[in-house]
Amino acid sequence: MTDTNQLNWQRTNLENIETAWEGDLWDRKRLGIQLTNYVDRLQCGAVLALDARWGEGKTWFVRHWQKHLEDENHNVIYLDAFANDYLEDPFLVISSEITSCLAKDDNVSSHINTFKEKAAAAYQALLPSLPKVLLTLGLNLISGGVLGTLAQQAYETGEKVIESASDEIGEKIKESIEAKIESHEADKNTLLVFKQELAQLADKLEKPLVVIIDELDRCRPDFAIRLIERIKHFFDIPKIVFVLVMNKKQFIMSIKHFYGYDDDSSKIYLDKFVDFEIPLLNSKNIISKNISSFEIIKKLMLGVGEECSDIHLVFHLAIKENISFRELKKRVNIYALLKQESVYKNLFISLSLVKSNSGLIRSMKDVIISIMKLNEANINIVDANLRNTHNDDFIYLVDQNYSLKLSVLLEYISDLKEIEIENQKNNSYNYKLLFSKVMNKYALMHEENMEAHIFEQQFIKYLSSSL
Repeated sequence: MTDTNQLNWQRTNLENIETAWEGDLWDRKRLGIQLTNYVDRLQCGAVLALDARWGEGKTWFVRHWQKHLEDENHNVIYLDAFANDYLEDPFLVISSEITSCLAKDDNVSSHINTFKEKAAAAYQALLPSLPKVLLTLGLNLISGGVLGTLAQQAYETGEKVIESASDEIGEKIKESIEAKIESHEADKNTLLVFKQELAQLADKLEKPLVVIIDELDRCRPDFAIRLIERIKHFFDIPKIVFVLVMNKKQFIMSIKHFYGYDDDSSKIYLDKFVDFEIPLLNSKNIISKNISSFEIIKKLMLGVGEECSDIHLVFHLAIKENISFRELKKRVNIYALLKQESVYKNLFISLSLVKSNSGLIRSMKDVIISIMKLNEANINIVDANLRNTHNDDFIYLVDQNYSLKLSVLLEYISDLKEIEIENQKNNSYNYKLLFSKVMNKYALMHEENMEAHIFEQQFIKYLSSSL
């Protein structure tokens, strides 16, 4: 058995994917193909919402789906909303990305300059009115100390300066409002012309344009909400499909905070902008007691240099079913930090990271029981009677279900058998002596009189002092 401390952990590069769905351990490719077929049938345009909790692989999925779409000759845009939320209006971001993408398409590239002109005019029509501009400018000037200096001068020279400035600004605001009223119809026509131009471009595409907007629930609430509003009002065009990637529950909280709605009203508001919701496979389906999840854990463990199959299996069988992939990866990385030279100690270190810190001896028995239950004859077993457990049967079950050759876990079973046999002799002294001897092999520190609670407290203290 090889026990190595070498770390081989690499961050997945999702920006330059060479092969779509490479490393797909959750069968996400199937959903990607279904979505592609659905998008290809859409001629009316749509806004889809891909919903999953944080850490459940949304970005991994849409990045690989993007590559899949590109391989299928789709025009596709990936937009990180969080990376762009420093901008005031998302209209500019979306229209710029569409311009850049469609400029590469031979079917529409000759019309792209006209679209750019219409987009620029539309953006100008959407700019805030002068009073808001003046307010923003005023705040900026204040922060820069300009008006602070003027205020000091006004204090020194009298109130006439303030009155004069107020009259001048008031007149400018009045002129701006009048001009805005007069230009309202022109702005409406400008925005309508923009939508018509975009619709003409999209109609020339062989396949629908797919715009993936990721990290929507992480960006500024006002930017995120304005983004979905801009999509609905100005980009709801046939043959353009938007995919909003979000944690829906978190996004509803953003709406609630921004508008002051209650939960139901916030959900209804979001539903106005989404035509179809797609739940990504939840964590119960991803990290569950099946062979595919064992392969995930095995890959993660090998990535941090842990080659012991016994530890892979214990980690897998003890894991909670509702853990997200991101949390699982975090636990594996913590294990890599805490692991020691002794594989016996590491067996319980791994267990302590995925079970409650107390009851480790009982939890290890539960792991053994779960393996025994792989035989239907043992399906009703509720407690492990290790004295009657035959190693050959145990080896066979592990080999048939996981294709593994274990050593450390088998050794632990043999050790516990000795303890149980000794316990049946009703010799308390010899039992405690043997228990102490056996458990010291797996303990973090040697204790002259090792007891179960001392053994488990060692791991509790080790985790709490190390993290």
